[in-house]
Amino acid sequence: MTMTMTGVRGGFTTVTPYLSVVEVERLVRFAEEAFGAVETGRSTGGSGHVHCELRIGDSMLMCGDVAAGRERPLALHMYVPDADAVYQRALAAGAESLSAPQDRPYGERQGGVKDPTGNIWYMATRFPGVQGVEGMRTLTPYLHHQNALGLIDFLKQAFSAQELGVYKSPEGRVMHAALRIGDAIVEMGEAEPMPAGFYLYVPDADALYRQAVAAGARSLLTPADQPYGDRMAVVEDGWGNTWCIATHLGR
Repeated sequence: MTMTMTGVRGGFTTVTPYLSVVEVERLVRFAEEAFGAVETGRSTGGSGHVHCELRIGDSMLMCGDVAAGRERPLALHMYVPDADAVYQRALAAGAESLSAPQDRPYGERQGGVKDPTGNIWYMATRFPGVQGVEGMRTLTPYLHHQNALGLIDFLKQAFSAQELGVYKSPEGRVMHAALRIGDAIVEMGEAEPMPAGFYLYVPDADALYRQAVAAGARSLLTPADQPYGDRMAVVEDGWGNTWCIATHLGR
């Protein structure tokens, strides 16, 4: 069968967050009630593993169920028209408050919650006249790690990330950083580590896999065609994040 290389599946961007949780159905219900998520795809593997795909605003999110102790909660920066209203909906859907929405000095009103499966959501509304980073969508993954500068260097070497801005405290701690990977934005700040998972759609999974391994990533799966139409490899960086590097084959 002839395959047409398309690289990225329709509706996706280069980087898609992957939330691994114990109760995936609970996460799906929460996202639907709190954020108006729409389930766009679901599959069940031979082992009974459930994989779901959700659309929130103009962004895609992948999630799957795992055994207790193997969770990979993730932090997400969410831009919405009314942060206060979304914050209240999230609480009503079962989230735990981390901070009520308040005006921030960097030009947005922002609050935060932890959902019932352990993921952190920062909901924000920009002040009138404040422009965001070009290419920023409804959802942006926000990495929590120590040695953020080292992670930034790795992402540049492994995935050709472009540094958009790094803001440090007087002591040199990275308070916030933003990078572009392909057509997606990734943010980070130094905090209690939260190793996360990501799905990376790229034109040539084999080439980027080799580039990531050369940059110091540990290979978990060499590139191989998958039955769902992607050619995929998996690597883990030195901070514990896993990156599924894929090219959609367009069957």
